[in-house]
Amino acid sequence: MRSAAMAGSVRAVARRFLSEYGGGTAGRLKALDAFLLYVLLTGALQFGYCLGVGTFPFNSFLSGFISAVGSFILG
Repeated sequence: MRSAAMAGSVRAVARRFLSEYGGGTAGRLKALDAFLLYVLLTGALQFGYCLGVGTFPFNSFLSGFISAVGSFILG
């Protein structure tokens, strides 16, 4: 019973966040957020590939992952 109420509360918070973000955020900031989300997902995908498959060309993995982290930090 309690977990259902908690899930409803989380959904309500997420719905409110999305409505306020969509209505009150400038377009340029949304574009920057989309870019940062893309870079974050790219880094996570590279790290997941490293864990799952391996790091045979280690220099390639390292350069790609570090550039993703650097872009996210500087973005």
